[in-house]
Amino acid sequence: MTPLPTFLIVGVPKAGTTSLAAYLSAHPEVFMTAEKELHYFDTDGHDEDWYRAQFAGSEAARAVGEATPTYLYRERALKRMAALVPDAKLIVIMRNPVDRAYSHYWWSRAIDERRDFATAVREEMAEAPSDVPLNWDGSPRRQSTYTVAGRYHEVLVRLTEHYPRDAVLTVLFEDLRNDTARTYAEVCRFVGVDDDVEPEHLGSVLNPAYRVRSASLRRAMIRHKAWKKLPAGLAQRIDRANRTTSPYPKMDQAIRAELLAWFAPANDALADWLGRDLDVWRR
Repeated sequence: MTPLPTFLIVGVPKAGTTSLAAYLSAHPEVFMTAEKELHYFDTDGHDEDWYRAQFAGSEAARAVGEATPTYLYRERALKRMAALVPDAKLIVIMRNPVDRAYSHYWWSRAIDERRDFATAVREEMAEAPSDVPLNWDGSPRRQSTYTVAGRYHEVLVRLTEHYPRDAVLTVLFEDLRNDTARTYAEVCRFVGVDDDVEPEHLGSVLNPAYRVRSASLRRAMIRHKAWKKLPAGLAQRIDRANRTTSPYPKMDQAIRAELLAWFAPANDALADWLGRDLDVWRR
């Protein structure tokens, strides 16, 4: 029978999961699925036979993985993961939640977001005050909002209700960016492969900031689930052709200061839970 994954990159969106998945895919002892973000555990689109089929050809690999960075936020996904792959190792990459929110916002602008960034995040901060615990069993919309998705401590605590804490590796995006070789070696040791291997493209940014040429095409592809329905790789090629590399504008410093203050309690709790300082996220 085709193996199931031995590890999963389960979070978080807009924090370097595409790059890490690509670095691991280039490791000779690792098998990564051809399609990133299978969304098997957080949707009902496919059965277990389909999921297993995504790992065909992985029998000789020492580590077998997939990367769907929304799993972390979905209680249903965590329960299904624990039932099917209870011994899997889980990787969570976290980014300064202010920068993650801004990156997420500009990704959403390519689809259907019409508010300016300050309006969007201020509405969310008013709806979900930072000192009130979140109901993570809410709607998918809430689970993918700009600010809520940056309250990592709460979702990590919930994750460890389903998996042992030593089965979870937390990685900072800033470490992956600034100390790539050391961070990659740590991930390799965690998943059980040779940590001396360094892919040729290690350190390259594989999902840089971009804007879309046609927002209507992007919306249509999402609406019709093009990544699931088109032949393997075709949707990715179409989507890449619809992109133009274009860094988004610098964030307004006033709203950045508001967000830093709003995230401070969550970041303090996370720092205590991790046992490391997060001063890099305070500016």
